[in-house]
Amino acid sequence: MKKLVLLFLLSFSFSFAQTKDETEIRKLMDDFMACIKTRDEAKYLSLFQEPVLWTGIYKERSQAKRLEKSPTASAYFADDYKDFIKSFSDDKSEEKFDNIKIIEDGAIASANFDYSFWYDGKMENWGKEIWTLMKINGVWKITSVTFSMDLTKYFPQPSLNERTKK
Repeated sequence: MKKLVLLFLLSFSFSFAQTKDETEIRKLMDDFMACIKTRDEAKYLSLFQEPVLWTGIYKERSQAKRLEKSPTASAYFADDYKDFIKSFSDDKSEEKFDNIKIIEDGAIASANFDYSFWYDGKMENWGKEIWTLMKINGVWKITSVTFSMDLTKYFPQPSLNERTKK
């Protein structure tokens, strides 16, 4: 019972530590993850504000493994957020976020977090992701997505505890 009360108090105090804008941004992040899982293209597209920069880069160690198989493979790429959601043909894809840090001033924000991308219950890749956001007409919108990527087949994602050690 004491543990339950302590958990409630910690949750209660945490909810007050977040601003209304941070709560709205976390909701947007939850919506983003849900849209991938459900392939809700219309909702997903509503989360963005044009123009949107979408860029990724393989971490050096994963890129080295890729170069062993394809010596001309580029380490970075630019994509389109619209193509990203259209690339899912079934409901087996999922993206998960943790270790989230949000900085906002009520008009602009950044969300920096660890992500992992899953297909059919198996983690495919993981890394860091950074979004920039703007609050337009009272609604938070994503304006850029930048991420690093490690391939799980070569480098498994460390535990959250290991990733958050300073």
